[in-house]
Formats: sequence, structure tokens, C-alpha cells
Amino acid sequence: MSPDRRNSSKAFASASGSSGPKNTKFKPPRPARRSPPPEEQQPLDASQVDPSPTIPAKLLSRILHEHFEDERTRISKDANAAVGRYIEVFVKEALARAVEERKKDGSSGGGAMRDSFLEVEDLEKVAPKLLLDF
Repeated sequence: MSPDRRNSSKAFASASGSSGPKNTKFKPPRPARRSPPPEEQQPLDASQVDPSPTIPAKLLSRILHEHFEDERTRISKDANAAVGRYIEVFVKEALARAVEERKKDGSSGGGAMRDSFLEVEDLEKVAPKLLLDF
């Protein structure tokens, strides 16, 4: 390239406000994701859907902070999630044990269960062993 041509291209670059050729690649927009038509959709099985409700993270955080000695104590989101999972397992186990205990009491009492609802007394019966197990 001749020196005159080099100078003219620099003059053009400085006049246009660019310092040289930019690497601008055209990126086409991504196509919108669409769900398959209903006839192609796979039905969900029980392992894909968790029907049990979870404890909201804000509620769990609030409960934990109520029992911290120092009000400046912090808990990370990961730790909050781990405690939440632990509490969910604890609650499910408490309910399962209370139902089993109630069935035993109902069958030994010579009749069916009183009704389909658990009472506080049902949970109180299983609480000592449950707390020792956890």
C-alpha cells in the first residue's frame, strides 16, 4: 500500500470517528420457543411433579431470624434452601407417623378412625420419638 493511500484511510477513519475496522458480526434473532402441539406432548408422570407444597423462603427466613440470638446474623440462600428441605422432610415424617399411630389406636380401640383429620394429640404422641430421630 502506498504511503498516500495509508494516510487517506487514516484520515477517513479519524473523520468517521472509528479507529479502525470493527468486528461486527450479524447475529440473527433466536426463534421463539414454542411448546409442541398437544398431540406430541408427553404426559407428566408422578416423578416429574411434586404435588406437596413447600415452605416459602421468606417465611422460613423469618422463622430462623426470630430464633437467632444476634439480630445481625445472616443466612445464605443456599443454607436457607437446605434448612427448608430439612423442615419439609421433618413435617412429612411427622404427619406420616401421626397417621400411622392414629391407625394403630383406631384398630386397637375396636373401631375405625374418628375422622380423616389429625388432632394436636396425634402429633403430640409421635413428637418425642420424632425429635430423637431427627
